[in-house]
Order: sequence, then C-alpha cells, then structure tokens
Amino acid sequence: MAQKPYPTNQYPGNPPVYSAASYPSAYPGAHSTQVHTSGQSTIVVQQAPVVVTKQRRGLFGQIGHELNQLGRVVSREVDWTADQINKSIATTATGNILSLFQSGNVIQLVSRKSGRSLQIVMGQSGQLVVDGLGQDGAPNATWTVVNEGNNQVRLHNQHNFLACVGGSIIVVHMAPGTVHGIETKFQLSQVGQFIYLESLKERGRHVGILDNGQLKPALATGKEQHSQFGVKLLHSPYGVANTK
Repeated sequence: MAQKPYPTNQYPGNPPVYSAASYPSAYPGAHSTQVHTSGQSTIVVQQAPVVVTKQRRGLFGQIGHELNQLGRVVSREVDWTADQINKSIATTATGNILSLFQSGNVIQLVSRKSGRSLQIVMGQSGQLVVDGLGQDGAPNATWTVVNEGNNQVRLHNQHNFLACVGGSIIVVHMAPGTVHGIETKFQLSQVGQFIYLESLKERGRHVGILDNGQLKPALATGKEQHSQFGVKLLHSPYGVANTK
C-alpha cells in the first residue's frame, strides 16, 4: 500500500511541526489511570533443595519425613525471593541504553529487523501512521522522550504520540497541557544492545517492525527480534549527544 511522504522541515534543532492525527472514533478516549509495572525481565534459576532419606520405621522415618517437609518450605521461600528480585531489577534497571531516555532527549529508534528507523508517515487515508523505514536523521523519524520514572516513557514527534490501542500501534496528537491516558505510555526494558517498548495499557503487546519495514500488529508482538530497537541519541538538553 503506497504511503504519502510525511511533511518535514530541516533538522537539527527541535523536530518539525506536523499536522495533528485525528484520534479514531472507534477507540476509547484518554484515561487518567496510571499503572506502574516492571520492565526488564531477568530470570533467576534456583534449584530446589532435595532431601534424600531411606525408608525406615519409627523415629528415623519420622525425621526423614519432617526434613522433606522443610525442604518444600525452603523451596517455596526461594521461589518467592527470586520473584521479588526479578521485580526489583525490572523496575530499577538503567544501563547505558536506558539512560538515554531522559526527558527532553531526541532519539531515533532503529529496528533490528529492518535496519531503519521508526518514523511517522502520512497513510493513504490521510491519517498519520508509523513504520520502520525511516532514514537516518530524518526529522519524521525522531522522537522526543517524556520519562515518568521506573523506565516508563512517552514518545512524541511534535506532540504526535506513539500509542497502543486495541492491539494496534497508532499515532495520537496530544496538545501541550492535555492530560494523557495510559495508551501513550510504554515500559522500557533492555536485552543486550536493544530495547523493547511494551504497552502499559495492553501488557505483553509491543511496538514491532517486520523485516520489510512494515508495522507488526502489537497484539502479535511479544519480546522478540521484531520488537527490538537500537537507540541513537540525536540531541540532549543536557549537552550530551551520541551520534554513533
């Protein structure tokens, strides 16, 4: 399906101003509920202790039974502790890549599958959409970060925000000062040198790009290579930029 070019101005500086996308009437409006959940998944493997006893009568048999019972209790406590560690790591993970997502930073998200950037384009219907065919440094392939803590972010290009609604990744125009719903909020997590963007409104659904650069439906996109993005920092109000 052919797409019309997304209108652009020159960059650097702040990204250019684009026309607003109309919020589809079939989708619910914004809500004020905020959800704070985990980001990076870390698996801790802990083998449960095993107590081996011989079958004996009397006192020794009873001792063996009690030791087995104690082993099961310890195993449950280990599993609970590992789960708490996972949650703690996931909500506090930073690392070199996640630290690029400071409020006000302007970044590019380079799809691992297409090798090109997540961009906003004008769809055939005249509505703004996203794909993974953006050129390096193109103004319509830049995203300004709003970081709300716990590795939870909103990403926009001149207030055209990335959003997940009804299993689809869409673009929603939110004027400055507008109260956002949770549909524009994403949980960051990191694997190696790539990040995932998971919807906080629809957990388990991610921003994803197919090999040909087309958008993959979020409802069919988990933590996989289609949902992995490299991050390129183009501009920072803090005076640090990484263009490598």
